[in-house]
Amino acid sequence: MVGIPKSNRCDFCKWRKTKCDENWPTCGSCKKAGRKCSGPTRLTKFVHNGKHTREDDNMGDQAQDGTDEGLIGASDSGETTRLFDIKNKTTASGATFSKMKLRPSKPKVLITPSATRADLLAGRIATCLKSSEGTGYSLSMFMTTLGYVPPLVESNQALFDATDLLLSTWLKLCQGNSPQDIFDLRSYIRALRSLQKVLNDPQEQTSSATLAATIYLQTTEYWFDYEKGISQISHSNGIHSIMMKRGPPKPGDNLGIQLILDSYAFMYMLVQKGKIDNFFDQPEWKGALTSYFAQWKTRTPIIVEISKLLHQSSLVADTIRRFREIHNIPKHLQDPQVLEELAMTLDELSKSFQELDRRTIQLLLQKGIIYEVEDTESPFGTSYEFPSPVLALHFANVAAFNIRICRLKQQLNIILEVEDPSLELECVKYSARIWRTCRYSRSMKPLCVAAFNSPISVSYMAAEPAGRVYLLAALREADAYRKESTSRWTESVILSENYVLTG
Repeated sequence: MVGIPKSNRCDFCKWRKTKCDENWPTCGSCKKAGRKCSGPTRLTKFVHNGKHTREDDNMGDQAQDGTDEGLIGASDSGETTRLFDIKNKTTASGATFSKMKLRPSKPKVLITPSATRADLLAGRIATCLKSSEGTGYSLSMFMTTLGYVPPLVESNQALFDATDLLLSTWLKLCQGNSPQDIFDLRSYIRALRSLQKVLNDPQEQTSSATLAATIYLQTTEYWFDYEKGISQISHSNGIHSIMMKRGPPKPGDNLGIQLILDSYAFMYMLVQKGKIDNFFDQPEWKGALTSYFAQWKTRTPIIVEISKLLHQSSLVADTIRRFREIHNIPKHLQDPQVLEELAMTLDELSKSFQELDRRTIQLLLQKGIIYEVEDTESPFGTSYEFPSPVLALHFANVAAFNIRICRLKQQLNIILEVEDPSLELECVKYSARIWRTCRYSRSMKPLCVAAFNSPISVSYMAAEPAGRVYLLAALREADAYRKESTSRWTESVILSENYVLTG
């Protein structure tokens, strides 16, 4: 691109494309036409690739003003044209470019805001939930609230750290890390400190985010650091304390209901041990749970029936506590009226669980949704197949609570000096159901299978020697991923735990 002098023609002559006689101040053409002559332009035009365009005028003007924009042209492809050094060029009119700075324009880059730590964690939550659905690593089977927490993690550091610990530990399990390397103590300590900080904040100590953080820490310890046992995990009392300060969930508080469901197993143990009252039987709490599950009454009525297990099982835990208190009293000091009331309570519980069995388990069996198949590897000959882990767990839990009630009746009959052989037959019948879930539960390794340990433990006493060997192997296999000694599951440990579970 080279700068050359422009013609001195006036604007009128240029428009007419005629030669101007340059007889200033008014040329001959303008004088004949009676027009005011514009006079000479005295500018420099630029010839680019041999082309003269009207844009060249503007480029020349910008060059005269000392800007560099007129020196940059664009090719047909849209790319920046190579710049020529014209600093040493001088026009006929004396213009110089020695002080002009030539530089290519930089392409504009769209700047997008970077994702926050909370955004990245929310993405991890969604990915983990979706990838684990329907597998033995399923998070949604136990942590129903994970889908609710992404909007809360940014404003609550305790929830952020607890969720991060849960997901990080879970990912290490998925990656096949050894049990000793799964649980990160440093991350756990950081989550504990964050939780302590929000518990000291009056505005945050009873929030849904704080309650979720406490439940997630309890769950992470129970799943992955079981070496000290569930009884030694101290967060259960904190969960109960926060729930009591919050009160029953209000209508429409789905997250509040889901938090109750996620912490139910821990609250059950506290009720059974007599450390807390059975608040699930209080009208406000019972009504909140009932109204929540009522929304499925039309679409999925089976869900409403299954939900009744929550309230009824809490009554079993409360009855076990009452029986333990009576059992610790010397026989000659035991009140016959109290024993009679306990017997009536057990009869009512037995009827309610049999009705629940009829409305859910028997219905699923009749429709072929749950069906029996041949199993040559099992000493029991057959096994059950289930459409989902949730139904399989409900199937095993209903049978387990029926066994617990029968065992309590047997113990009460010993005190009352009454014999009832039919109770043992009932135990064997319901135990046989649980035995036949082992094949399916083993397919839910490594995480979901641990949920079946309690029903299998309860059914262990009714099994024959060959069956006990099979069940013992299933229990040890279920806990293989946990950080604990390999001698945890032995026959003496199972029987001891069984006595605790049945009072």
